[in-house]
Parts: sequence; structure tokens; C-alpha cells
Amino acid sequence: MLENLIGAQILSVGETYIEVKKGEQVYKLEVLSDYGGCCGYANFTTKLLYSPNDLRNPVITSVARKDNGDDYEDSSIITFFGESKPLATIESEAGSGSGWHYGACVTLHCKALDINEDLASW
Repeated sequence: MLENLIGAQILSVGETYIEVKKGEQVYKLEVLSDYGGCCGYANFTTKLLYSPNDLRNPVITSVARKDNGDDYEDSSIITFFGESKPLATIESEAGSGSGWHYGACVTLHCKALDINEDLASW
């Protein structure tokens, strides 16, 4: 349900969250990671490409997801666009050194916006 972010403005990005404003309401999207068992890993980075907390930042006009993966991991890049330029990104990866699936995952969650998306899982 990442489409629920269309029309929202990204206010700030932290190590474990993205804060957006939609209408007059501010929402916090949590980026959660779980390493799973054994030698699993789950990593992500968030990057704001505009000024934090600037009310003049453009709103999200589209959200694009690019999924990648190989024999040892699952990964994705979520790009939030406004005015045809990227506003922010979340890059995530989950996997294991052995290739076995141990339950590692990275999830984007916001109950108020009905967002609960696995960005990478292994």
C-alpha cells in the first residue's frame, strides 16, 4: 500500500523512520529489521534528498520499487518521487551467508496509513 503515500510530503528521515505530512496530519513510518536466526542479516539505509523539515519540499507524486536478489539475499530500493525528481530512498537487503532462509526481513510499517510492506525478506 505504498500508494497511500501519494500526496504526502516527506518532512524528515532518520535511521529507523520516515516522517511524512499528508493534509494536516503527520505520520511516522517505521523501518523495522529482523535478522532472523543463525547467520541471517537485514540491513537498510534511508536517505532524504531534500532539506529536512522544510515545508516547501514537494509532495510525493509516485513511488517506485525495484526488487533485486540472488542466491543469498533479497533486496529492494524504494524511491519516492516528487516533480519527477527523487525525494528520498530506502535501500534494503536481507539474506544469509549460507543461502538458507532464516527469517530475516526489513519492513516499512505505518498502521494509520495502512502500510505494512516487506521490503526484503529471506
